[in-house]
Amino acid sequence: MTAFRKIPQKEYCKYIQIADSLTFGKIYPLSIAECRQAGDIYTDGKAVLFHHLCGFGHIAGEADDAFINSIKDLMLNGGRRLVLFADNAIVQKFGEEFAVNSRFFFEYRKSSPPEFILPEGYKLEKLDSGLISQMAGRIVPAFSWESTENFLAGGTGFCVTFEDKPAAWAFSAAVNGEEVDVGVETVSEHRRKGLAFIAAAKTIEDILKSGRTPVWACHSENSGSAELALKLGFFKTAECCVIHKR
Repeated sequence: MTAFRKIPQKEYCKYIQIADSLTFGKIYPLSIAECRQAGDIYTDGKAVLFHHLCGFGHIAGEADDAFINSIKDLMLNGGRRLVLFADNAIVQKFGEEFAVNSRFFFEYRKSSPPEFILPEGYKLEKLDSGLISQMAGRIVPAFSWESTENFLAGGTGFCVTFEDKPAAWAFSAAVNGEEVDVGVETVSEHRRKGLAFIAAAKTIEDILKSGRTPVWACHSENSGSAELALKLGFFKTAECCVIHKR
């Protein structure tokens, strides 16, 4: 039996088809396998773990107890967080030291972007290094990209500004050849003005122009994100369990 091992990046392309076979959230594993974003791939010859830079993890193939135990060790003792997206069968293999939640997935199926009206006093700008350097929050390009330079080379996004400072933004949190996952955030004092909708709508437009499909995902308890996705015109396509250490 082959031991659980991290494979070298030069072999990542061999795992594109495996990543593409996943039934939910496959954009993150594909972004790794296609070498568009940073992450690790582990295998024992039968099962595969994709571990994205942002911490999202997916299992493909037949994971036996030894493989699951190796993943548990990564989750409990690894140097980078591992939040595992899984089905009910995988959940049963994890013990009480792990918490289980759920995640919703959405897809944009329209051919045109949402329409919007920019409020007076605000500007809409394409993300650049200057704007990114001023963005503070959890959902920013650094969440899933190694550097601002890598993001600007491989991603896209827009920012609504007020007095030349970021108020809300949307950007490609993950990318592959066919899909782009949209991440959004709004500065607290500018919320409830529809600014995230505007930034996301413009980002959707840019994604559609590239010939790819916008996708969206959020924690099941994040009702605001789910409502925004539906308001933008996304359709819910899947739901999965999320496993993480307590």
